[in-house]
Amino acid sequence: MSEPTRVETLIAPACWDLGAAYGLIAELLVNPEFRDKDRIDLNRGKIAGSAPGEIIEDFLASPASRDVDEYTQTLELSPPCPLYFGAYMYEEPSSCRGAGASGRNAYMIELAAVYAHFGLELGDSELPDYVPVALEFLAISIERSEHDGIGLRRRLLDTLIQPGIAPLRKALQKYECAYDMLFDALQLVVEEDLERMSDDPIWLPPEVEATIPQRREMPESTPQQTHGRKKP
Repeated sequence: MSEPTRVETLIAPACWDLGAAYGLIAELLVNPEFRDKDRIDLNRGKIAGSAPGEIIEDFLASPASRDVDEYTQTLELSPPCPLYFGAYMYEEPSSCRGAGASGRNAYMIELAAVYAHFGLELGDSELPDYVPVALEFLAISIERSEHDGIGLRRRLLDTLIQPGIAPLRKALQKYECAYDMLFDALQLVVEEDLERMSDDPIWLPPEVEATIPQRREMPESTPQQTHGRKKP
């Protein structure tokens, strides 16, 4: 069998494991003291040679990837760059009364509902927009396609997860934080995931679907009468 040409290689679909990529990034966004090294090594092998994998290898080569103080000061304790997607997508409410009706609260309710639809239940202390939780869901839900006949996963990725990546990266770049490399890799993984789902349906809320113009059915034409005249 002949070797594939460069053009064939460039246009061939990606074959690396999306679930492994999400799981790897989720694990690396945990405090370095508590990471699962075996899981990291396993998933690194599954995406070796891919563009996200190369970026993650660069991250792991950086001393900052293992620096507990770097992680704690930037991402964990009253952090300037909290690992919550909603923090970058919605304004914080100005009062306790406003918290219940805030956009972020509604956002987290929708996230939790999608997780539950796929069988992922959160612990009492876990917020659904915590980045490692969201990425774990994306990794798990790939293997549960039987739960997704209406395009919920695609909607979550396209409208609830992807919009939070760019502003989170902007905050990390402000502090020259090495963890920006993980979100650079994540952006590539999300783009590839959406590309693989491009032919799938995407669920729309009823109030959105109602605004989409429907194609009108044209009435059937009535055969023209000849009034006794013969057709030529």
